[in-house]
Amino acid sequence: MPKITTVLFDLGGTLIKGSDILEVARVYATILKRYNVVREVEDIAKVYDELNSPANLKEIVLMEGRFWINFNLRLLEKLEVRDDIEKIADAMDRMWWDHVNIVLYEDVIETLEKLYKNSIILGIISNSLENDIEHILDITGIKEYFKIKVGIDTFKCVKPEKEIFIKTLTKFNLKREKTLFVGDSLENDYMGAINAGVSAILVDRKDKIREKGVKKVKCLVELVNFV
Repeated sequence: MPKITTVLFDLGGTLIKGSDILEVARVYATILKRYNVVREVEDIAKVYDELNSPANLKEIVLMEGRFWINFNLRLLEKLEVRDDIEKIADAMDRMWWDHVNIVLYEDVIETLEKLYKNSIILGIISNSLENDIEHILDITGIKEYFKIKVGIDTFKCVKPEKEIFIKTLTKFNLKREKTLFVGDSLENDYMGAINAGVSAILVDRKDKIREKGVKKVKCLVELVNFV
């Protein structure tokens, strides 16, 4: 394999905690209670997981208007919230960052430092919005490491669509054979990158993935062995 000069990362579940479905559902539940709407965390988690599918994210990102307002409206409808849904959807968007706990995995800083010092170009391709990516990188203190930030609103593409990877390579003049993508989702990250002709490594910290032939690491620091 040619020498890797660029490493692109997924964000939630790869670099940061706080995107776990149950954690997200707890945040939603907390905000909903302010409006006297009580739902079980497990029920919210189930609906969120359904709405967080690539197909639904793609549909919403192509709509006019604010992405998370439209997402929240769909979530409220599925939770059978009938009253003041526009008001609540807006509040869920505005209040989100006041309740969610975004922290880095313990192996992130050491990994980024080693890659950065080896002149590796670092970037993000996430199924989040560009503004959300910027905010997360800022509050976690790792913004300075990344030259490339691509969200679902950048090209109106969603992982695992190969277009989001290919368009990133084109926009930032990256060589496909010298680019590595790293993520925690076998379908969205690993297979998405592979199908776009980009080398990939799966982060499997709990050693859950058993598919044969999948290149994976249990700790991000192991990435230095591939570059």
